Amino acid sequence: MVDINIAIIGAGPAGLSAALELKKLGFDDLVVFEREDEAGGTPRHCGHLGFGMFEFKQVLSGPNYAKKLAEKAAQKGINVQLKSTLVKVEDGILTFSTPEGVKQYKPTCTLFALGARETPRSDRLVSGGRSPNIITTGTLQRFAYLQKIKPFEKAVIVGSEIVSFSAIMSAKHLGIKVEAMIEEKEQIESFCLLKYITKLFLNIPVYTGVKLENINTQDKAVQSLTISKDGKKEDIACDGVIFTGKFTPESSMLQKSFVDFNTQNSSLNITQNFQSSSDGVFVAGNATRGALAAFRCYFEGKKVASKIKDYLNFKHTPKIIKIEADENVSWYYPTMLDIKSPLEGHLTTLRLKNRAKGAIKIYLNDRLVGTKKVWAFPFISISIPWKDIELKEKDNIRLEFSADS
Repeated sequence: MVDINIAIIGAGPAGLSAALELKKLGFDDLVVFEREDEAGGTPRHCGHLGFGMFEFKQVLSGPNYAKKLAEKAAQKGINVQLKSTLVKVEDGILTFSTPEGVKQYKPTCTLFALGARETPRSDRLVSGGRSPNIITTGTLQRFAYLQKIKPFEKAVIVGSEIVSFSAIMSAKHLGIKVEAMIEEKEQIESFCLLKYITKLFLNIPVYTGVKLENINTQDKAVQSLTISKDGKKEDIACDGVIFTGKFTPESSMLQKSFVDFNTQNSSLNITQNFQSSSDGVFVAGNATRGALAAFRCYFEGKKVASKIKDYLNFKHTPKIIKIEADENVSWYYPTMLDIKSPLEGHLTTLRLKNRAKGAIKIYLNDRLVGTKKVWAFPFISISIPWKDIELKEKDNIRLEFSADS
């Protein structure tokens, strides 16, 4: 077992950014662990442009952005252990499976920057046959930009988040014809303009308010899928299905290893300092709440590095107040407040599950202390401004959304 000062799990934008900043702050005894065979995280699979504008003042493709991050880490002499999969966390000891066998490390401080994943078909309880041609956007992008494989000819895209439209572009890159996009909600889960661009300029039908009833297969080959709306069923012929969006943190290891797990966020409860209730354990990037843009994770990594520095230098122990949120909230951060630390201008950042107009109400010990009017979209974050409210250690904060009648 190796004693180290800082362990960072995940070599994506948040993890590598944190490592670079910690190195800059003078912390040399750190190791970044990555289960893939290359560093860079999810951007490695995203062949489109749009990365690096805020971080590097350059417009880069996803693979070039990931490569630049990895190169910067190598130039600074950061130890990145590739093909190292975390298999156990117990009593502060991290156990990894590596090509050289099982390795164990005991860090003073651990940052989990594990990223997020799309929800696959298996977790969406969609009935029908099994087939290797039922995939997620991430798998499609690996086929398109890393392996140069065309898995099928005609596809239906399930979901309508921003990543769903990225899936259309990846499919076009491979020469796959997109037969339709389907969405169970009445409106698409991203900007409405994208729906009309898709229909009018790409000639792809967009079905909203429909239920995916069944994926029809024969000998493990996709034949079609069945959708229904208002009691009427329709089959769409295709030989591939792409499930998109519904991102959730890569948190199975966190859930197994730590008691203070927030099921609403699918991550650990963390303070505004990214610090959990477990001593020396921090969480940042998309491991905190599902997918945000790479540049946000990058700057969050820089931010958490300064909090790790404070912890290592001063052994800061938080004084915690838990925050609760109602069922309308899909995720919120932070889920705890450390009242010994500054609150940095806002109470919390959150997203609602559905498009809605109304008010987010802040309750302190069941007393209404703040209200913010919102016109919310599920793909846009909302910041709740912090008011001058005096907090005590046993206080309780709750966030509730009330829709306009």
